[in-house]
Amino acid sequence: MENTIKRSPTTTINYTGGPIPDIVKKCYVQQQLPVRKQSLAAYSIRKRNFRPSSITKMPLHPPGNWIQEEDEFDFKDRPPSTVVCTEPVDPSQILDEEDSTTYLSTNYSEEMLIDDVDMDDQQREWRKASLSSDTVTIFQLNDIQTSSFLLKMQQKKQEQQKSIDAYYNKSIHNALLSQVASEFYRRISLATLTRDNIEYRDAFSGKEAINCLLSVLCIQDRKQALSIGRALGSQQFFHDVNYEHQLLDCERELYVFRHKKDDISTKDESQIIDLPQGVYTPFTNCYSITCTTQHPCYSFSCPKRKGLKRSMSQSSAHEKEEETNSLWIHSVPGSIVEATSSQEIKRQESIYELIYTERNFVRDLQYIDNFWIKPLLTNDIIAEDRREAFVEQVFWNIAEIESVNSKLSKALDQRQAESYLVSSIGDVMLRHICHFMPFVSYGAHQVIGKFYFELEKKRNPQFAQFVEETERKPQSRRLELNGYLTKPTTRLGRYNLLLREIFKRTPDDHPDKEAIPQVMGIITQYLVQVNAETGRRENLFNLEQIQERLSFKSPAEYADLQLQDPERQLLLKGRMKRKGNTSSESADLQVFLFDNYLVIAKIKHIDHLEVYRAFRKPIPLELLSVHITPNNNRQKRASSILPYSKSPNTSNNTIPKPSTSENGQATKSNNLSITFTHHGRRGAPPLTLYATSASNQQLWIKAIAEQQEKLEKKRCVFSILPMIKNHFTTANRVNNTVTLDSSNKKLLIGTDQGVYITNKDSETKKLTISRIVHLEKVSQIEVMPNSQLLVLADKTLWSFPLDILSPNAASQMKRGRSVSQNTAFFHVGECLSKTLVCVVKSNTLSATTIRVLEPVVVDEGKKIKSGFSIRRLVRGNPVGLKPYKDLYLPSEASSINLLKSKMCIASPKEIGVVDMKNFGVQALLDPEDENLSFVFSRADIKPITVYRIKFAEYLVCYNEFAFFVDQRGRFIPSSARIDWEGSPDSFALSYPYVLAFEPEFIEVRHVHTGHLEQIIRGKNIRCTSSNTHNSIIQCAMNDPENEGYQIVYQLERVVKT
Repeated sequence: MENTIKRSPTTTINYTGGPIPDIVKKCYVQQQLPVRKQSLAAYSIRKRNFRPSSITKMPLHPPGNWIQEEDEFDFKDRPPSTVVCTEPVDPSQILDEEDSTTYLSTNYSEEMLIDDVDMDDQQREWRKASLSSDTVTIFQLNDIQTSSFLLKMQQKKQEQQKSIDAYYNKSIHNALLSQVASEFYRRISLATLTRDNIEYRDAFSGKEAINCLLSVLCIQDRKQALSIGRALGSQQFFHDVNYEHQLLDCERELYVFRHKKDDISTKDESQIIDLPQGVYTPFTNCYSITCTTQHPCYSFSCPKRKGLKRSMSQSSAHEKEEETNSLWIHSVPGSIVEATSSQEIKRQESIYELIYTERNFVRDLQYIDNFWIKPLLTNDIIAEDRREAFVEQVFWNIAEIESVNSKLSKALDQRQAESYLVSSIGDVMLRHICHFMPFVSYGAHQVIGKFYFELEKKRNPQFAQFVEETERKPQSRRLELNGYLTKPTTRLGRYNLLLREIFKRTPDDHPDKEAIPQVMGIITQYLVQVNAETGRRENLFNLEQIQERLSFKSPAEYADLQLQDPERQLLLKGRMKRKGNTSSESADLQVFLFDNYLVIAKIKHIDHLEVYRAFRKPIPLELLSVHITPNNNRQKRASSILPYSKSPNTSNNTIPKPSTSENGQATKSNNLSITFTHHGRRGAPPLTLYATSASNQQLWIKAIAEQQEKLEKKRCVFSILPMIKNHFTTANRVNNTVTLDSSNKKLLIGTDQGVYITNKDSETKKLTISRIVHLEKVSQIEVMPNSQLLVLADKTLWSFPLDILSPNAASQMKRGRSVSQNTAFFHVGECLSKTLVCVVKSNTLSATTIRVLEPVVVDEGKKIKSGFSIRRLVRGNPVGLKPYKDLYLPSEASSINLLKSKMCIASPKEIGVVDMKNFGVQALLDPEDENLSFVFSRADIKPITVYRIKFAEYLVCYNEFAFFVDQRGRFIPSSARIDWEGSPDSFALSYPYVLAFEPEFIEVRHVHTGHLEQIIRGKNIRCTSSNTHNSIIQCAMNDPENEGYQIVYQLERVVKT
């Protein structure tokens, strides 16, 4: 009598097969399921012998790019896996669909697969009603608790808003210089500007200063704004870059603040001493009650009296007197002037200016040596052990410059002494200009010297007193030391300005007509070197200071910023305010923008130095998005994220670019907020900070966007080739794609509403998309060569003939047959030189079943003679699926990988390896390997897949990390461990890169180094290709350019030249 197998969830069979096997008990105990004999009936009853089959095996050859593998894995003396195998199925046997509910024989025609849109309203209501909400419990507060809670929330919101308004909507008194200075500095835009071919960082023009003061004071008179601006400048709040004159309403004149903005930013009233002090009387009101604008009062100092005209004229007279003493016409006899043409007089005036300004420059350098360097080296102002080092850092090689320019000045004086009319100066300049290299070294070190000078003034009271006394001496000419220290750099830039004036007034047949352009060309080269070296040295110095002063809260917050990398750059830094109800919560935060990270830190002052502690974990720029929050409290992105390029030659634009409309809105509404979001598993909740001004807000957004764009071009490993756009809405989710030809003209797409096929006309390039299978919730599709189309829809696996791919196929050919129900997923791969289909069936009452099927071909002649029912085979297709092996897993299976002779099964706890030759099962990882403790000690991690990289090296991918193991499942110490930035749910391999997919971005990493090569950003990203049979990687995500639609694209390797 033949035994039969009945597997039906509705049938109860009494168990009479003896004791329950221990290995099966173990499976149920691990799942915490009751071990009942009746539930094990199907396991104990033996299968019946089927009649001889008319189906013979048809080997399906693997693709041509299949990699031949050696024998995998060598598990000796290893504990068994929790994966349990049954006895192998006899290849000569095949299940008939009439005896097994697993493989249904129901014919499935196109007419039966109706669309969702064809359902009537009653059916839709029934489907909605099928969702039960009985398990939802709502806890309601009583009225008193609710009102109290709402009142507290409202009060807190009002306090926060008051804190913000108090910081950004300050009302100032125009006469109080401290308030005007603070608001002026908060609003002025600083940038890197150029004058005389020299770059000045954090500078502003005179015209910009006047415009800003007009806005601060809410006036229209530019002369009044100029007056109060000069009042601020008289207290050294800011100064001309050359320390030569007061504030001028001019675009060409550049100014910089004496102190950095971070030093001026006040946290409390005690720091107001950093700002100018005083009352500007023209903006005050008269204390006399009878004083009016038309009739000023009796007081001579009444602010309504106009008394500035005389003082201005006196100042102008003094300046005119100085100008008179520096003219050539006053240094030669009048007869010489009368006998000289007007054009030559202008030329001589320009030459005279070059000579006397060179003489003054040398005198200034000698003043530095006599009144600063020598006293500091000889007197006990600075500790002896660091005296020479301090002088060297502050004054650097200024002595070399004095030596070079003294010789130049002496040569120019000698040329001037030869005659009242200087014949030429080009030859003199050519002889000495080649020795100007010390200017480059000095200019590059200048920012470092200024830092040590200011720091010593704060730390050493005796040095501060010496500085104050020296700057008050008549020889200082009321100019501070910083003004003298900048003269070498400004002098180099002024040479070309003076020589250009001489050149314009020189006759064409004069020797200087050829010599002066040569001199100007050499000086221009020096200026280029000064700007480049200054930027490089300043950047290096800033990185060194941050490296020393930056600390982290804990090792978990630490990130290797690689600040010692020669190519590392500090692009932008500044302070932003945090919203809060208390002073500590509203304290300023320091923000650093590097070329690879954004760092936000708290500020402390220790020994007159700022030290920083990271407020949040540093954010990689690839995982950073920036938002501007409108006043309606609805957060809106600064721009759309464009995470793909339209061609392989363009980079992946994954950075948000500032939106014009929002910038205008932010400016008009005085909304200065910037929200920083750190994407990924290691990220944190969005952080909103407030910039000091609208221009500063846009400066940060622009700098971040530009750097992210540079990184995308630099780190572009894969470009994105769009394949389908503006067709599939987000309601019809794209789940799987299969390429039918190498030219990508035909593509199968599995979506929630069926299976679609594309066809691109080779001439018109027009893409047509049509639905060929009307099934809902299609999650997987697979085309088996010369065999059939497998479709997994709503946990049911269907088989269709390949003729369905033809748009002209007859309707009777468009039929499908149910192969398996309750199917979680299936996998098609090559193992033992056979094409196998692994069907994973999940059941809440029993272990997970993995049924392995093998495609076989039907012998038409035997099929008629035998009584074998062929209804289980696809109609019109001579290929069927024969059971090859059944595997049982006590937990849920997440993925399957087929190797040459092994099957790797990933479950929530481990990865089991099944030997398909003898059906032995072992755990992939060796539990005795101490190097794998980081895996075994974690119960919250999930293995996902395994890739064979090369002989005896396997890449094991978890949802948090990936690592290499050898054939015995032991960790390879020489390999790199990869820690994912996100929480990937799927992977793809394109050697030597592994791609990790999560909904917000794709990580591209090098498998051997673990280095993060590229991040591709998007929304609702998923890998739609199986990446099993070929190296094609296809994905889908929400279209960033067309809201409500999805885009299907292909990742293509970028060939770098």
